[in-house]
Amino acid sequence: MLTRELLRYDRREGRLIPRFVDTTTLILQNLVRDLSLVYAAGEGQSREELADAVLPLINSYRSPMIAKGVNKLLLDRCTFRESLEGLEEQRMAIFTTAAKHLRADDRDDLELFRRAVVRDMGRDDPDQLALDLHADLPVRQPLMAFDSIEPEDLLHRYNMALAQGPLIWSHAMTLYIWESDIGKRRQFFRHLKFFQLLATIVPTSEKGLRLDLDGPLSLFDVTRKYGIKLANFLPAVCALSRWKVTAMTRIRNEPAATLELDETSGLKSHYTRTTAYVPDEFTTFAAKFKEEVADWKILTTSPLVELGGQEMAIPDFSFRHKNGITVHLELFHAWHEGHLPRRLARLDGSHKPVFLAVGVDRALSKQPALSKLLENSRWFQDHGFVFNQFPPVKRVEKCLDGFLGVEME
Repeated sequence: MLTRELLRYDRREGRLIPRFVDTTTLILQNLVRDLSLVYAAGEGQSREELADAVLPLINSYRSPMIAKGVNKLLLDRCTFRESLEGLEEQRMAIFTTAAKHLRADDRDDLELFRRAVVRDMGRDDPDQLALDLHADLPVRQPLMAFDSIEPEDLLHRYNMALAQGPLIWSHAMTLYIWESDIGKRRQFFRHLKFFQLLATIVPTSEKGLRLDLDGPLSLFDVTRKYGIKLANFLPAVCALSRWKVTAMTRIRNEPAATLELDETSGLKSHYTRTTAYVPDEFTTFAAKFKEEVADWKILTTSPLVELGGQEMAIPDFSFRHKNGITVHLELFHAWHEGHLPRRLARLDGSHKPVFLAVGVDRALSKQPALSKLLENSRWFQDHGFVFNQFPPVKRVEKCLDGFLGVEME
């Protein structure tokens, strides 16, 4: 992901237009290759040393801003060693030893003072001891590994990052998809749920779907976290055959602008059909449910659930009882405050059975307006529950059992 100062875009008649690069430009590919060589050969060097090594390459490129952005993405592919255990205790021991020698006769001779401290610490090199003193600073962390990438692929990632950046500060996003490939559609919806995004979904003409998603700036809390989820979802959209994204965004203190992208934008997804964006809590919950619940079976895939009025929902989980009934579960987290009232209004007004259980994060349920909404919602009282971070298995099982007396049409 690129930081705000590295985003390149134009503003034209209320539109925000990312300034994508030509990924086939040889001079730009050579820049990526030269920067990559620095990191590939930089094992053991600190962040500070690597920054000094790439600086001439960045400054010599005709557009330093592009070079800085490309370098940021390469730096993200580096793994640096975290601070060593016991470093704080070691630093305090060095300070204590140094203080002792400052009170001794060798305090006026700097070289003698340094050697005395090193000797007492059981070390040999005063310069290395000085470096180790603040080895936990980010600039001192040594490079452990670099995940190499082909120059053209990295440039595609750069263009993708230019498009993702504005989504972090968006107010709302509308997405149209037209996809006949069942496998691509299934993977698309998996990414939507794995990034814990909620959308109002309605069919359109030409067998397409319209998805309305809240943007992070439409929320009062957790905006940064939600914005990153929304931005990370974009490559999943770009993997589709035909699509269109429209987002209202406001970067820094600039006027609001519209970001429009579609399959002709030249964006290339780096997500594959085997890419599995499954949060750890999903995997843990599925394993516990299988172990602790006998009458219900958790399904590996979840279909779209019709809510009536042409609106649909994508459940987080689907379960099948031993008697054949299937019930779905949709979870509402702290950043889903815009969708929860709409979902409950649809469910409360439904004239036919909808086998959809609703789980609401406790942080969301404590908001005064939403707390009253949950209290007055017939659907939530019958088929809903509150959870902390992620629902416990027994609470889900109890909620699912509440559907056993509901007659299917």
